[in-house]
Amino acid sequence: MPLSHAMLLLGAYLVLAADEVPRFDYEATCRALLLPSDQGKGLEQDCLNSQKHARSQLEQQWGQFSAAAKSRCIQASTLGAAPSYVELITCLENARDTKLDLDADRAPVTTTPSLRRP
Repeated sequence: MPLSHAMLLLGAYLVLAADEVPRFDYEATCRALLLPSDQGKGLEQDCLNSQKHARSQLEQQWGQFSAAAKSRCIQASTLGAAPSYVELITCLENARDTKLDLDADRAPVTTTPSLRRP
């Protein structure tokens, strides 16, 4: 019996962990995006501030986005060598605002007229 409780708790933890804002190394992202000629111009700090702000927004709005949008946008924002919170939140907001991704359980219901007569 204790083993089944442990499995249940582990399963609940995994579900919760899967629905959290992903963790990106945005410092590495900003370093990767910065050209050597741009160093010392304050651009790295601007990038860091943008990434931190986007992460903060994601933490506040995460529950507003569909599971399909989260999955698709996380994949899209991590394709390159520099995963970006700015790209992630832009993708999620676009999906939400255009209703691009609807969860499967909200599939449209269609009705067809009956061919039988009473």
